[in-house]
Amino acid sequence: MSSLLRPVGHLPASVYWFRRGLLLVALFALVFVLLRVIGGGGGGEDPQQASMTPGAGSGTNTPTTTPSSGTTTPGEVARCAGSDIRIGVAPATRTILAGGTLNFGIVIGALSGSCKAEIDPTRLTLTVMSGNDRIWTSAHCQKAVTKATTVLADKTDYTGNIRWDGRRSVAGCTPGQTIAKPGTYTAQAEYDGRASAIQAFRIS
Repeated sequence: MSSLLRPVGHLPASVYWFRRGLLLVALFALVFVLLRVIGGGGGGEDPQQASMTPGAGSGTNTPTTTPSSGTTTPGEVARCAGSDIRIGVAPATRTILAGGTLNFGIVIGALSGSCKAEIDPTRLTLTVMSGNDRIWTSAHCQKAVTKATTVLADKTDYTGNIRWDGRRSVAGCTPGQTIAKPGTYTAQAEYDGRASAIQAFRIS
């Protein structure tokens, strides 16, 4: 015991204490390394693998896909566009008296296949002209167009009527406008940009 506390040798005691200090430091370092190797070998996750795992890391969510609201479900009939249809118009009679009313028959059919025609004043219009002078339009008097929804297909057409009161029209369809004078007039219907053939009639 005395030899440990009091080193014996031909060298100074400080040299022996220094060597023993180095040995202790080396021993502690070895023990620390062994503990790190043994204690850290399991349960650790590879940081690179974690970063590649969907949903790993704080604030990371797995992407989700939201179906488009504009898609058509199987079996659903698509809405008719102007390019899908044919349209015709015909006055109930070719001659009326000034101040009289006139009904126009409207026929809309599918060019091929089937589609759903939504009839409303924003898609279907009728216009009465005298030369280049627009006399009346259902765009001013939207109540003249009855709203409806019809599936157009082979031999299944939409048929309806638009009534003209024989007067001019202004925006808002204000009543009491001027009565159309005797002469030759034309009528044309339009659905979603697709125009009918022009039809002529007379006011006497």
